[in-house]
Amino acid sequence: MPNEQRKGFFSDESSYFSIIQSLAFDLDIKYRREDIVRIEERFPAGPVGIYLKKSKDGEITYAKPFMYPLFAALFFRLFDTNGILLCNGLMLFFSILMGYLLLLQYHPHRQSLSFVLIFIFSSVCWIYTWWMTSDLFNFFVLFAALFFFFYKFKKRYPFYISGFFFAVFILSKPTNLAAVGVIFLILLYRKEWKKFVLLSLVCLIFMAGFVLFYYQQTGELSYKLYYGGDRTAFYNRFPYERPEYTFVSQAKTTADDYWERIHLTPEIAVMNLFYYIFGRFTGMFIYFFPALFLFIIFFMQKKSAEDWFILTAIIVSILVACILYAADSYFGGSGSLGNRYFLNIFPFFFFLGFRNRLFRFSFVPLLVAAILLSPVFMDALFHSYRPRMAGTSFPIKYFPVEKTQYSHIPTNENPRARNLDIGGKYRLFFINDNFHSLEGERFWTEGKNELEILLLAPEKVTKFSVFLHNNPVKNKVRFQIEHKKKWLGIGPGLTKQLDFDGIDGLKVARGYIYHVKVKSGSSYCPFFAEKKNEDKRWLGINIRIELSY
Repeated sequence: MPNEQRKGFFSDESSYFSIIQSLAFDLDIKYRREDIVRIEERFPAGPVGIYLKKSKDGEITYAKPFMYPLFAALFFRLFDTNGILLCNGLMLFFSILMGYLLLLQYHPHRQSLSFVLIFIFSSVCWIYTWWMTSDLFNFFVLFAALFFFFYKFKKRYPFYISGFFFAVFILSKPTNLAAVGVIFLILLYRKEWKKFVLLSLVCLIFMAGFVLFYYQQTGELSYKLYYGGDRTAFYNRFPYERPEYTFVSQAKTTADDYWERIHLTPEIAVMNLFYYIFGRFTGMFIYFFPALFLFIIFFMQKKSAEDWFILTAIIVSILVACILYAADSYFGGSGSLGNRYFLNIFPFFFFLGFRNRLFRFSFVPLLVAAILLSPVFMDALFHSYRPRMAGTSFPIKYFPVEKTQYSHIPTNENPRARNLDIGGKYRLFFINDNFHSLEGERFWTEGKNELEILLLAPEKVTKFSVFLHNNPVKNKVRFQIEHKKKWLGIGPGLTKQLDFDGIDGLKVARGYIYHVKVKSGSSYCPFFAEKKNEDKRWLGINIRIELSY
């Protein structure tokens, strides 16, 4: 949640908060001058990163899904920003309650309660309680939909409540349609034709109602819904903030030309699947280990035919997320703590094999969370606002960095570290903070700390020539490009060259990506070593890289 000291937002919070206040006070999703006044009354920096679009009649409307704001608007109207926190907290509470009640139909009380708590609190899921984004909401509505679908009620009518939640789940993120379709097939497998037809009708009726509301607001009735047209992200000079500030595109992010922009190869698809599980900033193993744990346990227990449909829904969701829909940003962008889009899938794992669940190894997710996520849990708000810190700290920093996501990983939240142009020859993306500012085409590493870089070259590199200039202390340097490592002893103040060739990078849309690591064995601080020198930097090794094609 935005705090009083920061007076601002992270990730997509600006858009969702703006829609919430508009629905709460104006009952619409149109952007007007009174909206920007209300927003800046609470957050003077303004809605940095807000997504807006122009409707066909020239009005400006919000360009993000409105389902979560629709649910949170009443809470905001009653309790202001604290109401959004209350809304999120209630969603988390009812998810726990539903999980407990579901397991209780098949398992003892103690095991049912303890496992649902482990499932949620051994992941970063609960941290999204403090986020004003739709991610926890998507988790909740899917959890509710599956609960009403699978829970054995004494009466048959509560089953159809799932149709409402499935409708909301789809419209909150349209790519969820594929997974919901797989769940509906369970009814056909059971030969429950009447249930299938009625549930489909309930779902379609609510979807139609929400889409008609959207049409009434925007004048558009398109399959693209929130993402098509002149969709623009605004970072300053917000429309209507002053009379002269109009809808002038700052960063157009439409989905109209998605299939022309996407660069998807078999290699990238396979790597995305690997990173989806083991990636340093996005991996399920780190941030949502209970899901991976349940996936493994599933193959050790008894299974029903319905479980295979849930497993199919999981597979379809992951394939759509990290291959078809967002191959270059499958996790929610640089403002994400872990893979925030995974919250759209997370409940499926809880329901996978829930009838025959094994509880024997339930302590394992707690153990993994204690090892990997303790720092994150102890300061959840800090790591929400600085999500890169989790991936740059021990022990998570030893997991592989997501090269396919180089332009969106959380380290890009640091403007000093991202997309740095080196003489028009190539670009650097620093993965951690162990560097000093660029000096032309050169830079110093910070002391003895290991520096990691993703280097984006416009073409495939045949030879890397690395020029290392040492600090005034005898040194031993380790330099690594992809799998090749070299060690070099270097005297005080000297410059030496290392050459690397025969290295295959990853082909991406803008060229080739190479993973670089460098570590200096000594460090030097001019402030302490030289009189009248005010430079307090701790210097490791100075680097310049030349590329041959």
